[in-house]
Amino acid sequence: MRCFGFKGKVVLALASVALFASSAIADNLNVNGANRNMLVYAPSGIEKNRPLIIQMHGYNQDAAYQKNAAKWESIADTGRFVVVFPNGEGKAWDISGDKDLNFIKAIINEMNNKYGIDKKRVYVSGFSMGGMMSYHVANKLGDQIAAIAPVSGGGGVNSPKRAMPIMHTHGTSDDVVNYNSTVNTVKSWVSAQKCSSSSQKIKPYPSTKPGSAASLEIWSGCNDGVEVRLLTIDGKGHWYSMDEAASVNTSVEIWNFVKNYSLDGSSIAPAIVVPTNRDSIFNGGFDSSAVAWDLQLHGDAAATGAAKDGKYKLDISAVGTENYQVQLIQHDLHLEKNQWYEISFEASAGAARKLEVNVEQHTDPWASYLAEKQNFDIGTDAKTYSFKFQMTAATDTNSRLSFNAGAATGTLTLDNVKISKTEAPAVDPITNLQTVRMQVNGVENYAVFSMNGVYLGRVAADKAGLYEATKNLVKRPGTFLVKSEVGLTFRLNVK
Repeated sequence: MRCFGFKGKVVLALASVALFASSAIADNLNVNGANRNMLVYAPSGIEKNRPLIIQMHGYNQDAAYQKNAAKWESIADTGRFVVVFPNGEGKAWDISGDKDLNFIKAIINEMNNKYGIDKKRVYVSGFSMGGMMSYHVANKLGDQIAAIAPVSGGGGVNSPKRAMPIMHTHGTSDDVVNYNSTVNTVKSWVSAQKCSSSSQKIKPYPSTKPGSAASLEIWSGCNDGVEVRLLTIDGKGHWYSMDEAASVNTSVEIWNFVKNYSLDGSSIAPAIVVPTNRDSIFNGGFDSSAVAWDLQLHGDAAATGAAKDGKYKLDISAVGTENYQVQLIQHDLHLEKNQWYEISFEASAGAARKLEVNVEQHTDPWASYLAEKQNFDIGTDAKTYSFKFQMTAATDTNSRLSFNAGAATGTLTLDNVKISKTEAPAVDPITNLQTVRMQVNGVENYAVFSMNGVYLGRVAADKAGLYEATKNLVKRPGTFLVKSEVGLTFRLNVK
């Protein structure tokens, strides 16, 4: 998202974005006689006394755009907190008066009434003009806000009520809100809060990512034990950075900072930590929530999904043109080159339907690691499905498993999702069909499998009709494993 500014005002050039899982709920509030609205995302079954993050959009933007840009859902599912994306009146914020301060206070009370949020752990963040509003909140509502995290938007110190933990994120090539001006803003808060004049600098940040364009400067020793941080992204313009490959995921960095603070100094209850670079499925049984799973929607598809009763239940109300347009994924999977794996899962549906399953890159171009995507006929009774595949590409430490359910509307239930290393399917060293034919007389039954080990069906044929019978069964060209009743297994090339 680009914004263009003049004398403190910013004008937005709108850009199209892909829509992801839209499970946030629209809500309305009456604030001082005005109807105000917002989008609210609360993890399924959210417990009481969990934190609240209020994230504000930029000038001439709106709540829906900020929600799609920042992608807080999976982070909130993992950390177990509520996220609110408010809409500014006229797509702007009152960064000097009380109008939107009253809106923020009303949001806090509304979320406490609905979800029992922890009012000691309310955090405010925002992009561009939303970042400016964050600083305004820090000055005026410091007794109600535990920490702020502005992105690409500055604001001075104006008699704050308490020392405020601050994490500011900004790109050096921002041509709307000048980076150097922001450095001065941050340092003014450092001075006002009597932080240590010397800072800790981490470059690149994180230090474990040598190619990262980000760096982090930390001022500690501030009043009340708070910290002020400046996360700089070299070469980044006026954008909300989600570029994990080249730098950082802004939303993850914000959460990892603000969660350390509360108004009374108490520690936050530990959240579920999802390990990265793992060779197993995390939370494949959906025991308490959908932690580690992301529902993504593309195109015109519409669906909701949540963990319920120890299963993941998906309700698809509109499909697009491709299976992947309704997509439940888990990434951060470690797949080793040349290793064979088995995927298994339990599934059922409200009515018979198809389900496509893929293993692929988590980043563009999302290349599949399967010889062919797997398709399963899902019935109304829960059954276990599985397939095997070999990782023939280079080792990938952030691959993903995708359940692509965009083929039909209705309900789909998933459970007991697993991935495990396995041995290659046993294949006799017989690759010449003619050799097998000389050993077979009359009609026999043959089991046909894909090269990934997926059972495709059974054919009955004599030696002369086996090829055509297999071709009629698979209905596509390729190489298949064929196993006879006497135990002979061979590859059959269908053209």
